[in-house]
Amino acid sequence: MILLVVKISLIASVFSFLGDEDMIFSWYRKLIMRLPNWINRPLGSCNLCVTGQACMWYYLIVHLQNYNLLEHLFFTSAGIFLSSIYSLILYYDA
Repeated sequence: MILLVVKISLIASVFSFLGDEDMIFSWYRKLIMRLPNWINRPLGSCNLCVTGQACMWYYLIVHLQNYNLLEHLFFTSAGIFLSSIYSLILYYDA
């Protein structure tokens, strides 16, 4: 389960990072920035929000038959935590 959290959080974070200015998905970021914050953030303008949404929905869909709230919260929280670490590494300015 930990490896799955790492994979999902890394994919979601990279998708969000690629929306930065002069990156391949900057056109998408500009497009969603026209929407209200409550919808543009989980769609790609907020790294932590995208990762949290990806982890939350993945766990909910895959584990619907044997749902466990504590595991769901851990899965989502671990993804957001890892995403914040990726942000610190990527945007580190020494």
